[in-house]
Amino acid sequence: MRLHLLLPVALVAGCTGDRPAAFDRNRTILGPVPLKDQIAWVDTGFDRVVTLDLSADTPRVHSWNVGRNPVYAAPTPDRDHLLVVTRGEEALARGQRDEDPQLWDVDLAHPDIAPIAYQVGSPFDRIAVASDGSHAVAYFSEAGPDEAGFFRNPNEMAFVDLRSAPTETNPVLKTLRAFGSTPTGVVLSPPMSVAGAEDPSPRTFALVFSHNVVTVVDTSHADRNEVSLRLDSAGSSVDPREAVFAPASATAYLRSDGARDVLQIAIAADPPLAGDPHANDYRPLLAELGAGGGPADIAVFDDAASKRWVLASTPTTREVVIIDSDTAQFRKVATADAVDRITLFPPDHPNVAVLASLATAQPRVQLLSLEHLDDPLRQLRLESIALGEPVRDVVPVPGRNLAMIIHDDNRTVLSLLDVTYGSVSPLDGAGRLDSYAFTASGDFLVGTAQNVSRLGYLDLANLHPSDIRLDSPPVRVLALGNGKIVADHGDPFGRVTIVPFAGARRADAIVLDGFLLSDVLDQEP
Repeated sequence: MRLHLLLPVALVAGCTGDRPAAFDRNRTILGPVPLKDQIAWVDTGFDRVVTLDLSADTPRVHSWNVGRNPVYAAPTPDRDHLLVVTRGEEALARGQRDEDPQLWDVDLAHPDIAPIAYQVGSPFDRIAVASDGSHAVAYFSEAGPDEAGFFRNPNEMAFVDLRSAPTETNPVLKTLRAFGSTPTGVVLSPPMSVAGAEDPSPRTFALVFSHNVVTVVDTSHADRNEVSLRLDSAGSSVDPREAVFAPASATAYLRSDGARDVLQIAIAADPPLAGDPHANDYRPLLAELGAGGGPADIAVFDDAASKRWVLASTPTTREVVIIDSDTAQFRKVATADAVDRITLFPPDHPNVAVLASLATAQPRVQLLSLEHLDDPLRQLRLESIALGEPVRDVVPVPGRNLAMIIHDDNRTVLSLLDVTYGSVSPLDGAGRLDSYAFTASGDFLVGTAQNVSRLGYLDLANLHPSDIRLDSPPVRVLALGNGKIVADHGDPFGRVTIVPFAGARRADAIVLDGFLLSDVLDQEP
């Protein structure tokens, strides 16, 4: 095992009376955030993003300065950019400067490019990002104001076009209409075209969830009016929780607590009012699909003919509803248990759905065939698989038709389900998995246990276990796309163990120390 020390010896000079004010700030570390071949951390004391680039044999450290007081970070779906919201500060003492809250777009693939700052106006603590990375929405979580805040407008949001430079109109700051509630979440659609609309180009819609209300915003034209849909027209109390999209038909399907059925929001063309610059050229149409019971989980997929299907489980009726997203026609499949978890295999082109009942912890799962769904006369195959232990979670293994079944809350009792053959392999003696990850190829499960200075491997081809000794206990394990494994030890100066591949020996590993303070003395005060 090789040890690389990056902590600058000159740091002791910071103990003088003239040291930078950054050394006296409260300092926390946001992350680690796993990326493609990098891992990112956000240092709230030194106001910067630090990454470990593991694309080559020798690790490289990159850093970018961002605004004062970072509060939240989220990667774009392609993992090439990191979005960071900073609170800013009011200059009251030496080393401070007046700065408003901003959202920073950090290009992780190009260390020589300076981050782009968007003026968002408020210290939002959550970010929703479109699947194509084109737009982002910064908003407030339900946590409420912190000790550094005063007044806060929980219905305010910043809509950012990440493809365009910051301007007076980018981002667009909006306060959404409120009906006695505040947002509980934001989901962005994939690009969708509205047939017959004034603007035929693909655009991204934001669905903003709140109690009894879903608000629709066209993020591609965020200066236009939002549209609020009341969900409690029948007197029930409804809390939207999840949305899946059928972009070909510009439709969203909602799973909501308290709703009797699956809710459908179809975006239809509607000519705007003449002379109103904030009028929309669409209107959302709300409908219930008649599933017959409140949905507990939903999933969406495209079949071999590119037809999009929506699956919804309704535990109260013990059924799974299969919906044709193009026509909204549906069929029901009776299940033995009150299913509340649907997992599709394989994820890219599903042909089987694994159905589980987590709330009642049933000791079995059911395999539902997804073939020939367009033939209403063909009976669908539903097979029950006994597991012998209650099911607490179902975790798909990337790249394989395998599911890891977790049987207890502490992740000490596990099994592997081969979805193709319906066979089950118990994993005895695996120990408690406080942190785990699958390698990108799906060949290995790697894991760590609290206060144990070891990294464990499980070869998923033959279920052979092995482990290597580490110099100190890790707090999290990460598996990168290039096959490298990183154990983060949670050190505020930065300490990781880098394993070049699953199954590698201790002598092959590298310990990197002090990288979070690399070049910190070169930072401006």
